[in-house]
Amino acid sequence: MNSAIAWNLLALLISVAALATSVTMARRQLKLAHDSNVLPIIIDAFRETRSLPFSQSLEYVRDELTQNYPALDGYRNLPEQVKVHIRRVGLFYDDIGKLVAHGIVDEQLILGAYGRAILKAWDKLAPYVYAERQKFGNLTMVYFEDLASRASLTTMQDVHGMLGLRSRPPA
Repeated sequence: MNSAIAWNLLALLISVAALATSVTMARRQLKLAHDSNVLPIIIDAFRETRSLPFSQSLEYVRDELTQNYPALDGYRNLPEQVKVHIRRVGLFYDDIGKLVAHGIVDEQLILGAYGRAILKAWDKLAPYVYAERQKFGNLTMVYFEDLASRASLTTMQDVHGMLGLRSRPPA
C-alpha cells in the first residue's frame, strides 16, 4: 500500500468520524429543542391538576357523580355544573392522552404522575362516555380511554421502579 492510499483512507476515516459526530450532535440538539418546547406543556398540566377547580371536579367525578346521576343517556343532558366537572376532568385527560398517543409527551412521565387518578376517573366516566358515543355516534374522549388503557398496563409503581425511585420512610 503506498502512502497516497494510506492518506486517503485516513482522510476518509476522519470524514466519517466527523459526520458521525455531527449527526450525534444534531440529534442531541433536536432532543433539547423538543424538551424545551414540551416543558411548558408539562408545567401547565401539573399546575392544572393542582388547581382548586380541577381538584373539586375530580372529587365530584370520583365520589358523587355515579351516586347522583345514572349514565344511561350520557352526560349532555345533565345539569350544567355536573357537565363542567365531567368535561374538566375528562377533556383534561383526553388532551393529555393526545399528547401521549402522538409521542409529544413521554408516556412514563404521565403514567408515573397520574396513573391511578387516570384509572379512577376513567372507571367513573366510562359509562357516561360510552352512552354518549352510542347516543350521538361520536368518539368522545377516545384519547382518554387510550390513556386509561395504557395506565392499566403500566402502573405508577412500574414507572417508579423503572426510574429507580427510592423511599425514605419516617424515622
